[in-house]
Amino acid sequence: MKRRVGLRGRTDFKVIAHDGILASHGRGIEVSPIGIVVDRGHPVRARHERVVLRLEIQLPERSRPIHAIARPIWSRGTHQAFRFVRMSDADRLSLAEHLDLVHLRGALCA
Repeated sequence: MKRRVGLRGRTDFKVIAHDGILASHGRGIEVSPIGIVVDRGHPVRARHERVVLRLEIQLPERSRPIHAIARPIWSRGTHQAFRFVRMSDADRLSLAEHLDLVHLRGALCA
């Protein structure tokens, strides 16, 4: 059994997955510093998926999207998990700030 380490948060924002030819729109529903779970809006056929995809992540507190190269890890129904392979340091910092906000909001609501 693998242990999960690090901060994770439930969230909701727009994600566009580019496979080189087509773009697929979805919603980011859970995020961590190393990956993201996306609701693709349709059943995912993993066998037709590319090895890596370019993700465009639109965080609510940013005007410009974050860009990441990610590889699919698993899929269940309409949900698909990705592990970040490459992301700029600035985008990684923006993602960490988003996670801090998600946890702060959760603490304030409790």
